[in-house]
Amino acid sequence: MDKKKKLTSEEKKQIKIERQKANEQLVYNSWQQSREIGKMKFALRFGAYTWGLPTFLVYSVIMMMLNFIIKTSVKYDLFQAIFSLFFFVLFGTFYGLFIWNRNEKIFVKKYPYGRKSH
Repeated sequence: MDKKKKLTSEEKKQIKIERQKANEQLVYNSWQQSREIGKMKFALRFGAYTWGLPTFLVYSVIMMMLNFIIKTSVKYDLFQAIFSLFFFVLFGTFYGLFIWNRNEKIFVKKYPYGRKSH
C-alpha cells in the first residue's frame, strides 16, 4: 500500500499561501465585473441561491430520510421546513456578504481606484 506522506508545518503553510495567491488572482481577474451587480444581488446570488437553497434541499432530504428510517415522535414537518428554509437562506445571505467584503478588500488593496477596461 502507498502511504501518504505527512506534510510538515512549513509545507502546510506554503500550500496555504499558494491557495491564497490563487484566490487573490481569481479576484483580481473577475471582481471588477462581479461587483457591478451590486452588493445585495451578489449576496443573494452567491450566498442565498448557491449556498442557502442547495444546503436547505440536502438538509431536508436527510431529515426526511431519517424520519422514514428512525420512527420518532419528532417529525420533519412543514413548520420545520419553512424555518429551515428561512435559516439557510438568511445565513447564505450573510455568507454572500462575507464573500463580497473579503473580495472587495482583496481587490481594493491592489486596485484602489478600480481597473481600467482594456
